[in-house]
Amino acid sequence: MAGDSSASEADAGLTPAVILDALEATIVSLERLLEGRSSEELRQAAQDGGWGIVEILSHIQDWEEVAHERVRSILEQTRPELEDYDDSLWAIEHDYGSQNGHTVLACIVELRSQLVERLRHLEPASWQRQAILAGEGEITLRWLMQRLVEHDARHIGQAREVFG
Repeated sequence: MAGDSSASEADAGLTPAVILDALEATIVSLERLLEGRSSEELRQAAQDGGWGIVEILSHIQDWEEVAHERVRSILEQTRPELEDYDDSLWAIEHDYGSQNGHTVLACIVELRSQLVERLRHLEPASWQRQAILAGEGEITLRWLMQRLVEHDARHIGQAREVFG
């Protein structure tokens, strides 16, 4: 989820309201993509041999869990140091291909709903709470949630391509 721009440049972007809308829209998009699809369809690889839907969903779920931990740390601690994760082997380590896509989606929906609910009740100043992210430096909660929105958008696009 690391980005190329500094936290201060990124904070000039999306408002908290737009971020919340985008985080909720991810769920709607994923549910529409999976509607009427069998578990077997969700396990099919992309035409280019890349990840199928179940791998994409499992990856989103892993990052959703990371996002929860990071948000908790930022809101409960003063300038926490956040670990930077290398997700390059998660598909193998977490056996993405064997997961049930519908079960993974249900988990994502639950986690995302909890995250949005927590963020929705924040005071405006809380969006500017800071943390130190390894590999990035000083970031804000707002910056982090913008990266999550961008991450979602990339993988929703990838999922749409799988179903062509």
